[in-house]
Amino acid sequence: MIKNENKKELIKLIIVYAIVLGLMLGMAFVSSLIGEKIPMIALYIILYALLMLPVIVYAKMTGTLTAEDFGFKKIKVSTFFFTVLLTIVSMPMYMFANVLSQLFVPNTIVQSIDTLFTTNAGASLFMAVILAPLCEEFICRGFFQNRLKKVVPFFASAVISGLMFGMLHLNLNQFCYALVLGVVFAYANRASGSIFTSMLMHFLINGGNMLFLLVMQAAYASMNTSIGEAAETYRADKSAMLASVIFYGVLAVASFFLTRLVIRAIANREGNLEVEQSPAVEQVA
Repeated sequence: MIKNENKKELIKLIIVYAIVLGLMLGMAFVSSLIGEKIPMIALYIILYALLMLPVIVYAKMTGTLTAEDFGFKKIKVSTFFFTVLLTIVSMPMYMFANVLSQLFVPNTIVQSIDTLFTTNAGASLFMAVILAPLCEEFICRGFFQNRLKKVVPFFASAVISGLMFGMLHLNLNQFCYALVLGVVFAYANRASGSIFTSMLMHFLINGGNMLFLLVMQAAYASMNTSIGEAAETYRADKSAMLASVIFYGVLAVASFFLTRLVIRAIANREGNLEVEQSPAVEQVA
């Protein structure tokens, strides 16, 4: 059972998230109206500043605006390299979620990649590889996950913060794989005891994806087509999509067990193995 004070804190956190999500929706609407009148980089800086404001205000009001409360703790060099390994072995799980969602909706990033790189490639890379990982991890893992785990069982807190992370992307395609990543990030941070783990993973994933899309964009441009058109042609082939879902589904199963092993190795190196070996769904008395 969850204590009454924990229920009250959970409700307060949900209200804070509702404000964050409302700001996200509002900025998306404003962005659609403004168009190219304001540089994209300026819009995103304003957006993330607004999204971080409610969590900072709430943390200040509750006396939890410290580096420790947000999970800022040094990690060992070996943990850094195991985190890189974790990023690699966990890839099939979120790729499976990505492909599965495309049975119903287009790949959002692929469809917007031409516009992103045509307008200002440097700004787009900065936003995706640096700004988004820093701010989103600060909000979703540093604030919400680190507070949710104190009021609900850890597994529930990981799923809830993953749902929050996914919904901030405002589309079904990114929601699906962001949810998976959010849960993995939560467990990775518990193993290391630090938000730097999920930040590093977020940097690597976004950076790797952007690099891959840049290369693919150039390749398709040389064939007088676009990566978006090619993706939609492939998505229209239901048999090919089903084969992709099965392929990545099998890889995702193997990925799940490898991810658990690497997370346990990180916990062992950071002296958190006892915490990591605790039941996934414990009671909050």
